[in-house]
This record gives sequence, C-alpha cells and structure tokens, in this order.
Amino acid sequence: MKRLIWILVILAMGSCQKTNLAGFQDKPVVQAYLYPDSIPVVKISKLIPFSSDMVFSSMDVTKLEVTITEQSSGTQYLLSSLGDGSYQSKDLKISEGKTYELSFPYNGLTVSATTTVPGKPQDVKLTASSMIISQRGVAGATQAPTMPSPIGISWTNSDQSYYLLVVRNIETIRELINTREVGASNFFRNQPVNTGYTELSQQSFKYYGYHLVTLFKIQPEYVIFFQETSNSSLSLTEINANIKNGYGIFTGVNGYSTYVLVGKP
Repeated sequence: MKRLIWILVILAMGSCQKTNLAGFQDKPVVQAYLYPDSIPVVKISKLIPFSSDMVFSSMDVTKLEVTITEQSSGTQYLLSSLGDGSYQSKDLKISEGKTYELSFPYNGLTVSATTTVPGKPQDVKLTASSMIISQRGVAGATQAPTMPSPIGISWTNSDQSYYLLVVRNIETIRELINTREVGASNFFRNQPVNTGYTELSQQSFKYYGYHLVTLFKIQPEYVIFFQETSNSSLSLTEINANIKNGYGIFTGVNGYSTYVLVGKP
C-alpha cells in the first residue's frame, strides 16, 4: 500500500488546471492507477480554460455514476463518491493480469477507458546496493571528487514491455550532495524503456542516505502520458493517454522495490 501511495504522488496530475485548449468542450479529467492487491481511487476533475466566456455543463464531478468492470468475469462495481471528485468501491480489489474498464456518463457522452494490470517485474538484479559520492560545494574542500560507476539494474523482459524506474530519498533529515543545490527534489525517474536494463548514475542523486528504488512495469498508455508531459508544454489536463471523451489516464501498474544507500567517502 505504501508503494501505491507513492506512485500516486509521483504520477498524479493536478486537478482543475487552467488550459488554453482551443475549441473548448466541457470534458472531465480522469486519473487512476490500478495496483495489484489495492483498492483503487478514481479522481475526476473539470477542465477549466483561461477564458471566462466558455460554456460549462451542469455536470457535478462529485455526483457521477462511475463504474469499473472486471472484464473476464463481467463483474461491475459501482464506485461511491468520496465528496471531492474521488470515487472508490471497497468491494473492488485489483488483481494482477486482469483487465478493467472504467465508464461513466458525462455531458451527454460516455467516458470510458480500459487497461490491464501487468505482472510484477521479474529477476530484478542490481550490480550494487550502495554508491559513494564526494560532497560538492563545501568551502575549503581540497579532496578530489570520487567518480563512482553507475549502478546497473537488469530484469527479464522477453516481450519488450515498458518499464519505469522511480527513486525517492526516504531520509527524514536530508543532506545535500551538492550544497549549492538548495531545494533539490528528493525523487527522480528515468525515461521509460522497453529493454531489460537501466542505470542509476551519480548525477541523478541529490541527497545522501537511503533511497527507495522502484522498477514499475507500465502499460503503453502511461508511456504516452510520460512522453507528453515530459516533452511538450501541454498542461497535464490537456493530455489524453487512453480516456475516450475525456482527458487524463486510467492505467495498471506493478512494481518491484529495493533500497540503495548513497554515502560519503
């Protein structure tokens, strides 16, 4: 469950963001990530344009009839509103390998999306569980910096599926590697790859201490979402990864987690 909460923090989109979308239509923005053995939350928000003369429907995102159907059995779950645009059914527990369809009416159209929850990454191996990095930006320091080799991460990928590596420093009190990088983020992620190998380089780490390293197996819709949010100036709420008659993403993920320690010489 902690891993699920963390992926929601990293991958979540902002709600009710303003956009310069031309030919504005009142369509919902969906965000939902299905993780095995979890009870998913579907977040629905409105797309709000910069212009004040756009016409909105009377749809209330807190009062929608949202369902998720598990396709192999045909079992349909009606999700309950949590009051803030979020929906959940405690009867629905996500299973690995299952395909799920999201559906709800909105402004005269049916908003829908389908995703399959992938299997867990297999045979994950790290070339090292720690890395030694010299501190930089310290006044009067004369010691030559160490240049550690990257930590290689390999796994079995016989079907060329996509994987995403996400790393987060988990220390309560964080010490910067480069003392000049005040305010540096405590997490980073690599580009999605469809190979069986990636690396953790010293340049990616901003803090000393333990880091939670999670390799996620992801679906093609999340690759689209990642590329659009990383390589364009579009608002997150303007991106449609796999939502019919709406924006956002509805996707299955699965992950393997381990820890890497970054220390001083």
